[in-house]
Amino acid sequence: MSEADGIEDAVDGAMRTGLMVASRIGEQLAKMREQEQRTIVAAEEQRARELQERFDAQRAAARAQLAPVGREDWWDKATPEMIERVHETATAWKAYDPEAVQAAGNISEQLQSRYGIDVNNTGADEASVSEALTRAQQARSEAESERTKASAARTDEVVAGAAVGGANRKDRAAGKAQAEPAYDSPERREQLAESLEGNGDREAVNSRLLADKHQGAPATAAVVQRPSLSKTTKMAKQSGKGQALERGGLER
Repeated sequence: MSEADGIEDAVDGAMRTGLMVASRIGEQLAKMREQEQRTIVAAEEQRARELQERFDAQRAAARAQLAPVGREDWWDKATPEMIERVHETATAWKAYDPEAVQAAGNISEQLQSRYGIDVNNTGADEASVSEALTRAQQARSEAESERTKASAARTDEVVAGAAVGGANRKDRAAGKAQAEPAYDSPERREQLAESLEGNGDREAVNSRLLADKHQGAPATAAVVQRPSLSKTTKMAKQSGKGQALERGGLER
């Protein structure tokens, strides 16, 4: 036997094993589809609609993957791994989608004509199939775990980003509050003096600073606390009336 014959035999054996593993995994996925269908039927209306939409999306993805198997040019370039994937997908969906049934038929015909392999009886060594199936299932489990971790990490990132944003806003607010000194404080008066440095009238500047020191509160506060005009007028009238009565008593 030549070296080329040995390579072909190895490739042929690997493909037979791979196809058998793909069949087994496809059957497992088909059982999952069946369980999903039962869950949809048993779910409440809103939940059932959501599950059905997800099921339809999965089926659409499967159809897209299986679409090329009817073309000769795809088979001319297909690797064993590509063939195994479409065989797995067709096996998983042929009980639920007529397009998958048709794809499964195309795959079976092409494998028989091109490689002499019967997908229903690949002739693969059972021990090799069992070992390869264990590896494939482990790889799938690890991939699913990684997807779950990635999803959790994205969620944590969003939560952390929101928390950091809130903390930054609080820090900016606190910093702004600290940056503005109290009105009745040496720091605020020092800032006022610095702002008046450019004024040529030194006497006016000193008067302004002296008044500011004695005032002790913003001018707006004085306006708020000033008695109303009506109250002041009323008090003045009462005072005038009292003085008039007092003068009248003295005159008598």
